[in-house]
Amino acid sequence: MSGNTDFFPIERNRYFYGKLLTVRDFEKEQTYMRHSAQLLNRLTYGAGVVCGLGVSISDDSTLLIESGMALDYLGRMVVVEEPLLRKLQMIDGQETLKGKDSAYLCLRYEETDMEPVNAVGADTSDGRQCNLTREGAQLFLTTENPDYRALMEASGKENISMIYTSDELSLVLAIPEAVCAGREFMVELLVVKSENTPPVSFQLTGDSSFIDSEDGRVHLEFHESPEEKRRVYRTTFRMKARQMSDVQSPFLPSGGEIDLELGSHRYKNYVEVDASCYLCRNEAQLAERKNQVDNLDRRLRGRDLPIYLAKLELLHSAGSVFLVSATNLPFEQRVAQEASASGESGQLTVTTSVRALEYWQKPDIKANYQPSSGALHFDFGIPSPEQYDYAVSHGTVDLTLPGGMRVNSKVYSEEIPHGLGPGTVDVRLSVEFEDHSAQDETALCFGNSEIFVKSKSKAMPAGVPWVEAAAVVYPRRGTMRIGLWLHDMVEGNRLSVHYFAQKPERDTDRIMAKRKLAISVTPEFSRVAAGGTLAFKAEVTGSEDKSVRWSVKEENGGVIDHNGIYQAPEIAGTYEIVAISNADESVSASAFVIVE
Repeated sequence: MSGNTDFFPIERNRYFYGKLLTVRDFEKEQTYMRHSAQLLNRLTYGAGVVCGLGVSISDDSTLLIESGMALDYLGRMVVVEEPLLRKLQMIDGQETLKGKDSAYLCLRYEETDMEPVNAVGADTSDGRQCNLTREGAQLFLTTENPDYRALMEASGKENISMIYTSDELSLVLAIPEAVCAGREFMVELLVVKSENTPPVSFQLTGDSSFIDSEDGRVHLEFHESPEEKRRVYRTTFRMKARQMSDVQSPFLPSGGEIDLELGSHRYKNYVEVDASCYLCRNEAQLAERKNQVDNLDRRLRGRDLPIYLAKLELLHSAGSVFLVSATNLPFEQRVAQEASASGESGQLTVTTSVRALEYWQKPDIKANYQPSSGALHFDFGIPSPEQYDYAVSHGTVDLTLPGGMRVNSKVYSEEIPHGLGPGTVDVRLSVEFEDHSAQDETALCFGNSEIFVKSKSKAMPAGVPWVEAAAVVYPRRGTMRIGLWLHDMVEGNRLSVHYFAQKPERDTDRIMAKRKLAISVTPEFSRVAAGGTLAFKAEVTGSEDKSVRWSVKEENGGVIDHNGIYQAPEIAGTYEIVAISNADESVSASAFVIVE
C-alpha cells in the first residue's frame, strides 16, 4: 500500500492532562511528522534521484540496479539499500513486453506490513495485526509512453505542446508563460526516439509577433549527430523578446511549419502550438508575475508519476525477450544539487559527436553548454587520413635477344626515362606474347610466367615465354633499366616489355579539382512581395562540410540570415542572393529574386 497521498489539512495532536490516547492519536502524530517532511522535500528539492540508482545490463536478460535514494512526487524517500540483480521475468509488468521494442523501468514508493502479531482486546475480525510497516521501493516495467505534459509540468515547465508524435518519435515543446521585454529566454524541446529511429533532423518555423529575430520569425532547429546513440534528448533554444510590454501574445499565432527528417523519410506539415507569453516591462514585473501564479497546485503536480530509471530497448527471439540497451534517467528526473563549499556542482551530462574534416583542414572543437539541463556537448572535427593522388606512366621497351643458345641468358635495356621525373616510383613489368590458344591474340604476362609454361589445359594460354623481368629505378635521374632472364628458348629475336609506373603525390590542388566542389541554390528564380520573406536552400556536393554563408549582393537588396531566410526590402527590383561554401570560399552559387 502507498498510504495517504493528501497533505492537507495540516493537523497535529494537542495534548492535555487526562487525554485518552488511542490508535487514532498515535497515527495522527506520525502523519503530521511524515507529511511535514514530505511536503518540505517536495517544495524545496523537487522529485527525482538524489544519488545512485544507475541501471546497467548484466546479461541479455538481467538488469543491475545500483543502490541509491530518490524522492518521489509526494516527497517520500524511496530507498534501494543494496544493489539489485533482477531478471526481466522477475519484474512486475514483464507480461506487457510481448511484441514491444522498448519499455521503461520505473521506481515507486511502496509500504509493506511486517511482523504479524495477535491484537489483544481487538475485535474478532481484527485479531491479527502487523507490528511494523516497512518503507521501501517497487520496481516495475511499463511499455506505455509517459504523460509527457505531466512530466514537464511537474518539473516546472509551462505551455506544453505536443508538436509531433508517432511510434518512432515524439516532440514536446515547452515555452515560458511570461518573459521580459527585450531580454533572452529559453524554449525547451523534448525529443523521445525508439530503438530503430534513424538520426533526427528537425525544424520548426513560423511568424511570431513578439520574437526579436532577423526576419521576425521563429526558427527552431535540432540536428542529431549520427554518432550519438541516445534515445531521449532535452535541448534548449535561446530566443529574445521584442521591446513591447504589458501584452499577451501567442507564440505562433498562425501555427508553425514543421520539417522533419528521419533518415530518408521526410515529413512536412503545419502544426498548432497552443502557447502564449505575457511580455513584462522589466525583471521586477516578471518576478512579481511569477510570484502571483506560483502556488501549491503548481508545485505539487504529478503526484502519481513514477521515477523513470531507464528506457530499455528490447529484442524478441525464439519466444523470449532480450535486452539491447539501457538509457539511464531518460527524462532527467534528478534532484538538483547546489554547489558545495569545495566548488563541486551537481550531475553534469556530457555528450560528444564527431565530424569528418578534409585531411588538409585543421582539427577544431565546438562546445555547447545548456545551464537549464546541465548538459555539455562537445563537437569534434577530426581530419580524415591523408589522401594521395597518383601520377602514372606507361610505355613499351623492345629488347633484342641474343643469337644462338638462349637458355639461362640475360638481356638488358639502356637507361631510359620512365616519364614521371625525379622521385621514387613503383614499376610493374609485363611481357608481351601471342596466345596461340586464343586465336593468336596479343596478351601480357605479369608475374611468374613459369605458372603457365607448357600447360596442357585448354583453358590456359599457350605460348607464354619462360622469362623473368625486373627493373632498376634511379630516383635522382627519373630513369630506369629493364632486364630479362631467359629460362628457356624463346621464339623470334625480340621481346616487348611493357612498363607501368606510378608515383604518389600530395597535390591538394589536384585532389580538390577532382572533387568538383559545387553548390546549387533553390529556388533559382523567384518573385516575392515587397517586405515579404522567402526561404532559400543550398545543396553542397563534393565536400563533407555542407554549410554555406549567405549574403545579398546589392547593398539595399534586403537581408538573409544563416538559415537562408530572405526578407525583401520595400524597394522593388531584382536582387542577387549568393551562397558561399564554408569548405572553399572560392566556390559559390547565386539565385535571383524579383521584388514586386
